[in-house]
Amino acid sequence: MQALGFIETKGLLVAIEAADAMLKAADVSLVEKTTVGGGLISVTVTGDVAAVKAAVDAGAAAVERLDATALITRHVIPRPHEELVVIIGGGTEPDDEPVPVPAQELEIQAQPVVVLTEEEPSCDTETVGTIKKETVDVWMKQDGLHETMKILEDMKVTELRTLAREYHEFSIAGREISKANKTLLLEEFGKYYGQND
Repeated sequence: MQALGFIETKGLLVAIEAADAMLKAADVSLVEKTTVGGGLISVTVTGDVAAVKAAVDAGAAAVERLDATALITRHVIPRPHEELVVIIGGGTEPDDEPVPVPAQELEIQAQPVVVLTEEEPSCDTETVGTIKKETVDVWMKQDGLHETMKILEDMKVTELRTLAREYHEFSIAGREISKANKTLLLEEFGKYYGQND
């Protein structure tokens, strides 16, 4: 199963705006729109980890542009377990009857998992679809070096070159970045974040 990205909003209009921004920002697919209750709407997308993270950032930024209080939460699951297909996207297990969920569990499931602060970067209109240094810095804080490097490995060499131009501390610059292959770029990211970890 590919990565999953979720955005939960207060209101349908901002949920539609989030879904539109997510689908335009990166190579992701819309899985579902779920009405949670009390005006809360959850939008789920799937795709490669880097694409899902970029899409969720763009969707959150789009919601915040309309109404900063409408964004309830956002979350990315990089490698979800295969059995989550039963919960996400309306899949069913073969030969299994649906199991009713107790009311106490429903209340727990509806609560936000991650609450974002104003300090975390979000995509702006000029950079939708591109990943910025600030985003990678947040991944480092949240996921650590190993997970961040996995995400960078999933990116295209052109995306890595664009991102590398934001790192003035790299030992390569200018035309060297333009000619660098994926291995060299990943080494530079590894050196930078390895010494700053």
